[in-house]
Amino acid sequence: MKNLLLASALVAFSSTAAFAEGGPLSSIKPDASLEYAFEAKKWSGDVGMTAAIAGISIRPAADWSYSSGNALAVDGFSVKGTMPLAGGLSAYSKLSMTNKMKYSDVTLGVAFSF
Repeated sequence: MKNLLLASALVAFSSTAAFAEGGPLSSIKPDASLEYAFEAKKWSGDVGMTAAIAGISIRPAADWSYSSGNALAVDGFSVKGTMPLAGGLSAYSKLSMTNKMKYSDVTLGVAFSF
């Protein structure tokens, strides 16, 4: 876990330096999500980085959760690739892994945004 945090900090630091210079890492953007489930009384979310390479966006992320009385837990990891098709339509694939970095599932889909 400590190595993951250090690697994330290094990537974030490198990408902010690249933003200023317009370098090759300027397409990397950190992002996160946060949500609360009322019935489960549980916080969850993810932290990741999105990079655009030749029109395809790639987003590795760490998924986490927290419920009262428990510690913050890393639930798993994922890598999602998205490719625009036409207009607001895009195709994506997502590789999901457990918190031990073992294969869990692969998802393929299409999304529409407007």
